[in-house]
Amino acid sequence: MLLSGPLAAQPIKPSNDPVNFQAKQLSHDDAAQTVTAIGDVELTQGQKILRADKMVYHLDTDTVQAIGNVSLMDDEGDVHFAEYVELTKDMKNGFVQGLLSLLADGSRFTATEGRRQNGTKTTMTDAAYTACHVCEADPRPLWQIKADKVVHDETDHSVSYKNARLEFAGVPLAFAPIFSHADPSVKRKSGFLRPTAGFSSRLGTFAQGGYYWNIRPDMDATLQLKPTTLEGVLAQLQWRERFKNGRIEFDFSGAKSDRKEEDGTTTQSVSRGSVFGNGLFDLSSTWRAGFNLQRVSDKEFLRLYDISKQNVLDSDIYAERFSGRNYTRMSAIVFEDVRLGPRPKQPDVLPMLDSRFLGEPAGFLGGRWTLGGNLLGLRREASAQDVHRASLDLGWQRRDIFSSGIASLISLQGRGDFYDVRQSDAAKLNPLLDPDTQKLRGMGVASAVFSYPLVRRMSDMQLVVEPIAGVSVSPLIDENDTDIPNEDSIDTELDANNLFSDNRFPGIDRQEDGARANYGVRIGGYGDNGRYAKAFIGHSYRFQNDAAFPTGSGLENHSSDVVGQIDVGLSKYLNGDYRFQVDNNLTVRRHELQAVVGNDTISADTRYIYIDNIAGTGFTEPRQQVEFGGKYHFKTNWWVTGDTLTDMGEEPGLRKASFSLNYADECFSFTAEGVRNLLTDVSGDGGTVLLMRVGFKNIGEFSAPNIQLTTRDSTTP
Repeated sequence: MLLSGPLAAQPIKPSNDPVNFQAKQLSHDDAAQTVTAIGDVELTQGQKILRADKMVYHLDTDTVQAIGNVSLMDDEGDVHFAEYVELTKDMKNGFVQGLLSLLADGSRFTATEGRRQNGTKTTMTDAAYTACHVCEADPRPLWQIKADKVVHDETDHSVSYKNARLEFAGVPLAFAPIFSHADPSVKRKSGFLRPTAGFSSRLGTFAQGGYYWNIRPDMDATLQLKPTTLEGVLAQLQWRERFKNGRIEFDFSGAKSDRKEEDGTTTQSVSRGSVFGNGLFDLSSTWRAGFNLQRVSDKEFLRLYDISKQNVLDSDIYAERFSGRNYTRMSAIVFEDVRLGPRPKQPDVLPMLDSRFLGEPAGFLGGRWTLGGNLLGLRREASAQDVHRASLDLGWQRRDIFSSGIASLISLQGRGDFYDVRQSDAAKLNPLLDPDTQKLRGMGVASAVFSYPLVRRMSDMQLVVEPIAGVSVSPLIDENDTDIPNEDSIDTELDANNLFSDNRFPGIDRQEDGARANYGVRIGGYGDNGRYAKAFIGHSYRFQNDAAFPTGSGLENHSSDVVGQIDVGLSKYLNGDYRFQVDNNLTVRRHELQAVVGNDTISADTRYIYIDNIAGTGFTEPRQQVEFGGKYHFKTNWWVTGDTLTDMGEEPGLRKASFSLNYADECFSFTAEGVRNLLTDVSGDGGTVLLMRVGFKNIGEFSAPNIQLTTRDSTTP
């Protein structure tokens, strides 16, 4: 017979939750003040559940003895198994023999015996801990820590060991008389970080380790040291803090080592370093302010110590306002170019103000109005060109879809610009020109774009063919006016994304004038299963050839280059994106190809870029390179990756190659990586690097590497 029910009438210790028994047999001994339950016994109190073959509840001492096949699930979701358990004080204190604890994250403890105090501290003897899954067929985990004594403190969220031995696949690897780490529930806790080690032809043999300091819930710091045999010791400090209305973060790096100069000389034992920082603060419901700080002592430092691959560092301070569809940003920016070779100094942007205001859709005359203002100041060193510019633009745009299916986009744009130029570069080339000039310029453009999408439904896909054509008209302007410098419209590029733009120059300083017609066609097939294939081809014709587009841009003649794109996506591992630009003689100006092919076991990707030189950009020869990458998952949890980058331009050859061997499961990760950079040593990128990383879940830093192969961003190298 199954008996169950609350023991509310018994004199147990007061608790917010009642204690309930459930068992096949239940007996009460008044003399001994005990309640004995036998057969599938279950005791519950709140979220705690205790099961056993037999339980004896001592009413006078509020103690429960559980005997045989004991299991206890606590309110944290952890499950504990034992042969004998004795619990007191609402199951917060106890003694256990033959313990096996399965924690909520999959980790486990085993021990000969253990004691629990106040429901928060468990002390185990002859114990072991592992974060690995253990199967019945092979009860030996991949790794475990054995110790004479283990203390799990849930208040301090720590696990400490006495005479700890680390075993990997049953083989002892390390011993520590005292060792501790955070328990699995901790996301942030002070402690030592996982070390890494490797070899670099530039740095020599190196190792890296650090300490994370959880100062308080809203502040922490990380200190890391990277001693090397050839380039001294790199010290790094990261400090982060959150406030009620914002956050702030700083990263400092410093070392004392030899520095290779661009002229081939070496400066001995110099102090070098970098600082990166950022902050963001909410000033009100519509305003926020922030800053970014990026500075370095020399061009080689960041790449030499593998801190950053950035080519140009920018430091700025800014304030932003968000109000409905309107946006305003004020900022000041300072640049630092860390690329090799003689390069003109980047101007400081002091100040920059940009405001955009948007009307309601389908508002004024059935369309939407726009209003924008821009202030820009470019300041350089003494005797170099300084530019101050003020701009105001007003626009209106309307979209319609007619009953015939034709879609239209009509827009009107007008703008005015005022320039104040000091120490003009044009005057340095022509002494007859005034070096200090002021200029007021106006421009307007009217445009219309029409498309006629034709849709046909098939059995399991949809086919779309969309011819598109447009015309833009602007008054002619003097493109040879030397009073207006070209600061932001040098690197002009024609592609499928800007073919129908009112102004194909990338900035404000140059404006496209005259009348031009643009036309193309989009074709696409879209499967119900998510697969797709789409293509676009387009062309532009200028009726006046007055715009000062640079040679090689594809827009320098009446008839533009032909641009297009083919994009195919058949699955996660089978997709490609091809973009092209050819002139009227079918000479290639630009090729860009990205493709991925394979499956979950083996996959490969490639990226090929060819870009012809464009006058005025500083590139005097075509740029051409190809990159291949691949992944082979040769065994469960094991895979290899490889990557090569080859220059196919005027000086062809391999530029970079890498290979890595990786392993990851639920509790352990391993990576061995080799990288070879065939670049100049002065850049800091050259040389060979060998690196090994090992991670033990909950002991050292742990993150399973992302093994999915994805298409790279289509950016120009």
